[in-house]
Amino acid sequence: MTLDLNSSWADADLAKLLASVSDDRDWRLEVDTKGVASLADKTAHPTGADYDEGLHCFLETWMEGTDFVGPSAAGDKALVGKIAKALRENYPELKASKFVYVQL
Repeated sequence: MTLDLNSSWADADLAKLLASVSDDRDWRLEVDTKGVASLADKTAHPTGADYDEGLHCFLETWMEGTDFVGPSAAGDKALVGKIAKALRENYPELKASKFVYVQL
């Protein structure tokens, strides 16, 4: 599942994205240069600086079992709101670096 940040989207749409995966591996929320946000499986596909340079931005990697993805995370309105705020503040214009830190 993806979330197009160029469209009119709501926190509920981000919650659906978070709910679309299980908290059974490491995940990272990434936004490509076209403004499409997705969850990347970092357990199976670790990446390096060259890959990250091709992205618009990305959040920290959420380790397996930390409840930042999956149905539980999607139901946490405070968590979803903080991530949504960070995405809105950093797309289409970045506030700082490609790495977007969210105080959770």
